Amino acid sequence: MIKKSLFLFCSLIIFTSLVCASEPFRIFKTPQGQSLEGRAVGYEGQTFILADKSGKLVQVPLRALSVEDQTYLIKAAQANKIPRGRPSSIPPPPSQITTPSAESSEVVSKEVDLLLDEKPTDIVHKPPAPKKVTFRPGSFFGHVPVPLGVSPEEALAKAVGAKPKPGEAIDFDRHVLPILKERCNSCHHAPFDRSGRLVNPKASLRFDTFAQVMKGNLDGPVVVANDLEKSRLYSVLNLPEDDDLFMPPKGGPMDEDQIDIIKRWIMEGAKPSKDGISATKGGIPAPDEPVSFHNHILPLFEQKCMECHGAPFVKNSRTIKPRAGLRLDTYEWVLKGNLDGKIVTPGDHTDSTLHRVITLADDDPEIMPPKGGPLSGDEITMIKRWILEGASEQPAAEAADPNAPPKVKKVETVAAIVDKKTSILDQLAKRASTPSKSSLLAAEKTGALVRQLAEKSPLVRAEFSSFASEVKDENLGAFSGIKNNISHLDVSRTKITDRSMSLAGSYPNLNWISLRNTKITDNGLTQLTKLQFLQYINLSGTQVTDKCISTLASMKSLNEIYLWNSQVTESGAKKLRESLPDAKIIF
Repeated sequence: MIKKSLFLFCSLIIFTSLVCASEPFRIFKTPQGQSLEGRAVGYEGQTFILADKSGKLVQVPLRALSVEDQTYLIKAAQANKIPRGRPSSIPPPPSQITTPSAESSEVVSKEVDLLLDEKPTDIVHKPPAPKKVTFRPGSFFGHVPVPLGVSPEEALAKAVGAKPKPGEAIDFDRHVLPILKERCNSCHHAPFDRSGRLVNPKASLRFDTFAQVMKGNLDGPVVVANDLEKSRLYSVLNLPEDDDLFMPPKGGPMDEDQIDIIKRWIMEGAKPSKDGISATKGGIPAPDEPVSFHNHILPLFEQKCMECHGAPFVKNSRTIKPRAGLRLDTYEWVLKGNLDGKIVTPGDHTDSTLHRVITLADDDPEIMPPKGGPLSGDEITMIKRWILEGASEQPAAEAADPNAPPKVKKVETVAAIVDKKTSILDQLAKRASTPSKSSLLAAEKTGALVRQLAEKSPLVRAEFSSFASEVKDENLGAFSGIKNNISHLDVSRTKITDRSMSLAGSYPNLNWISLRNTKITDNGLTQLTKLQFLQYINLSGTQVTDKCISTLASMKSLNEIYLWNSQVTESGAKKLRESLPDAKIIF
């Protein structure tokens, strides 16, 4: 009897302490306005486990919540108010405290694992992080690219690591970072998506940059300069191998030389590389530091642009493609541009669409990024500098002066082309009269966006930027009142057919037309042969074939033609280049 009473008494004390330590119920909100009433009962890395009043568990990534809720959860975790790990049982809220029996104190919820393993209904499959490619020894492709002005020994050391020479100070980029990448980054990497699930670094700890190493995790810093006892990174490396906290847990312990390098780096002040990019990776480079695509430009794109311009991914069995056909997730895709052409002209920011759209007025509908506010002045200057430095994948030998004039190759040829375009538009403007307000309103009733090319120009650009998939052939009939004013026409992604081409062919001042991703065929193009001022045509994603080559070849005014992802073959594109040798043909 005494033992049973003692058992119940101990159970009551433990139960009461758990209840008192549990977090109260609150309304958690997402940036999209969704809400959930619950309380935090555990966390793993940056994923928190919330329980509603019915006891159902929900697994929520920290970044999916509002800033206020993120701050609340982080502070609660740091104060040990939220237990780490997945709860095996859920203590009831304070309002439901009851005296537990001996049997109830031993009950563990069997539904917790099932609830935590439930897949979200909004399934997103994004491509996994690219795997590291290895080549056989001596392979040409295995050599490390070395930028001009950089020592090959220095480039190799930063890529694969180097042992410090006797008496040499420890350099983070050369000596420490390669060790962390080799032995630690399999667990302590940057977050990435795998089969619709966000894979966070273990213990919320990243070792991919100097800034992340020094940041530590929710439990505090793992490196304290000049203090080995407080540096948990060094401590876990020296634990017995059978210790649960021993690191790294796979691949065996680090060798003595590697541990000694980390030890010396901490005792020398745990400083970033003096002339390296580790300290500025993911941020703004110093004025005298060349801009690095991978360490400065790409992190900015990942933060500001990937929501719209990332790699295609599957969402609810539907493939989501990047907007405007533009991807910014690799250097090659950035230089390739989109279906309308390149967005970067190396050496000339004034001719780079990328620079133009980020420097537009805040209220301009074409400003980029469209969400989250415009880029800061430092971020814009960084992109400008990168372009002036040659827009290379590797950092330039010297930093560019953002106020320096652009370095343009073949200046005379480019200037001649600009003058030619300007003279044609000026000529077309003289042929047209200012459109009436009633005709403009009639055109806009179709859902089209109609705007003047310039403040006093009678020429207009007409496009269906919204509800393009609902636009049909009859919608172009509303342009009859402004057909003499249309110099630019964009009907991309609409449902127009060859029937509309007879209307477009009647616009005498048409200079630019985009038919991208429409049902236009070879027959429809024949209706445009009388447009003597047409210079640009985009047929990407259409049904045109090699039969249209003769039609396009007869339109001698064309100087820019896009045939990517159409039915035109390589031989057909070759014939077109022979017929229009001065035209820019993208195939």
